[in-house]
Amino acid sequence: MTEDSPAPAVRRLPGTPLRARVRNVLRAVKRRSRRARPLPAWADRRTESDRLTVRSGRLAIVVDTVGELLRLASAPASEPVTGIDLTVRSWVRPWPQWIGRTPPVPGLLRQEMSLPDGDGPAALGWTVAQPIASRQLLMAALSVLSPIRPLPATLTADVYVDGDRPAWLPIGPAYHAAEARRPDGGPLPAYDLVVRGETEGLVLVDAAGAHPRGRQETSVTLPRAELRMSAADDGWTWQVGRPGRADVVVAGRAGEALDERQTAALAQVGLATLTGDPAPGRIGAGVLAQLAMTGLVLSAPRLPLEIRAHLHEELVGCLTDVPGDRDPLDREVHGVVQRRAALRHHASALGLRAVAAERHPTSSRLPGVSAILVSRRPDRALAAAAALAGQTYPELELVVGLHGHQPTPAQVKQLEALPVPVRLASFPAATGFGEVLAETTRLASGSLVTKVDDDDHYGPEHIWDLVLARLHSGATVVGKGAEFVYLEPFDTTVRRRMGGELYTDVVAGGTMMISRGDLDEVGGWRPVSRSVDRALLDRVLAAGGLVYRTHGFGFLYTRHDDGHTWDPGVEYFLHDPARRWAGRPPYREFAAGRPSARESAA
Repeated sequence: MTEDSPAPAVRRLPGTPLRARVRNVLRAVKRRSRRARPLPAWADRRTESDRLTVRSGRLAIVVDTVGELLRLASAPASEPVTGIDLTVRSWVRPWPQWIGRTPPVPGLLRQEMSLPDGDGPAALGWTVAQPIASRQLLMAALSVLSPIRPLPATLTADVYVDGDRPAWLPIGPAYHAAEARRPDGGPLPAYDLVVRGETEGLVLVDAAGAHPRGRQETSVTLPRAELRMSAADDGWTWQVGRPGRADVVVAGRAGEALDERQTAALAQVGLATLTGDPAPGRIGAGVLAQLAMTGLVLSAPRLPLEIRAHLHEELVGCLTDVPGDRDPLDREVHGVVQRRAALRHHASALGLRAVAAERHPTSSRLPGVSAILVSRRPDRALAAAAALAGQTYPELELVVGLHGHQPTPAQVKQLEALPVPVRLASFPAATGFGEVLAETTRLASGSLVTKVDDDDHYGPEHIWDLVLARLHSGATVVGKGAEFVYLEPFDTTVRRRMGGELYTDVVAGGTMMISRGDLDEVGGWRPVSRSVDRALLDRVLAAGGLVYRTHGFGFLYTRHDDGHTWDPGVEYFLHDPARRWAGRPPYREFAAGRPSARESAA
């Protein structure tokens, strides 16, 4: 090439080696065998006898799963007891190093606990000085045995339950049973919000039981099924079964929390079409919202008006208009949109904020999120800030730290014109990256902080995805994987084979979200120039916390020629991709701006 010859705008992609092509063929055969895999048969092994008894003032419980314990905590019956003896026959840690958190138990005198190394029985015994409501001990036990953690908030309403505790009410210390009284027998002080049975309007579901954890395969590669609802002597039931057959894949009772066996079985189903007459009103709406929160794609084109009245219009749009199979990724994207709509509008931890909004508007606000952007490239930083300003999450601020650069007046003006609050600081080039990141984070005002990079691309729902992942996973750190990679020199995007909706030990550094309190508790960002992201993950895991990777849609990891702190070479990302596009993927999840109302409901 001579000096006068124009340089090629896009480099040629290297060819795929023979070994990789053979591996691609073998994996394709494996995927086809998965499609032919039969749906599992469902057997409800629950028994009602000897599950919960009170002996000598102590609560004795034997259950098969933590999900059954969640159901008991949602039951209306609760009486004062002086201790609890609990056995969970089948229990496994979400991650080998994880340790649960024991919440404050008033008057705790003795605590005994035996947990298995792998899958096995877990036993817990507590003794308290004075009798307390049995439900309070059940809620405490759930915090020890499952990763239940509330979303952070600067102000939360203290909720009092007048009557039976609804199953959708999330587990947490701010919720009190109606039978609780002061030691002198008088009533408890006034509460910010009183819940009497069901709330009006949208149905609410506790995300502690209804979640997409474990759903790693796409809805297209998984079998289809039918959703049926039927009336029983003790209420309504639902069944997911084989199309046109009476076989049941998984079943449950309307209004009852899901357990681990049910969510695992639902994760093996791709799409379920509602057939027959659904349960009426709130009951049917509750079943649909609960199942949609698990990531199961639901199709209900003829949804009755009495059910629509209790579902948010965004979720109704997802249920009534499911895309066809022309592009398999369309169905997969639709499943992500549907589960997001169900969690965002029907998860009780978020829905209660709306219930309390009229009396306490500040308590209804979502947790504030601060997006931390540290960059040595002002032009890329400004472009990234402008793109992040298009996020749909309403409580967002940007905190920009320029490393080795002073912003110009024009750059400051450009940042101040963005439609979200922006905090800006600059640091000397000699300061280590970890120190700059720590000082930039110190400027943040959000309860949650998320690290973003100046060269990656974030779809408009990215922040919402992280907040919802933290809600249903209870993890200390949540993030996405570098599943979709844009190779800038080749103007090509590849999709790597990477699982999502699981506990792991790695997420992409430019997607990590953690609360300010948890960040401080593990010692903050390390003051080093490299491996800052890995150091934080290692600290969290060493402290017994969890790292969770949600789906990869909405995050486009970018490789370019401007330099990377970690650079294995472009061939690393071209090895056996699941899919490849010229340019960026043409899906709304990767759009740069806010989606329209129609796109949000589609």
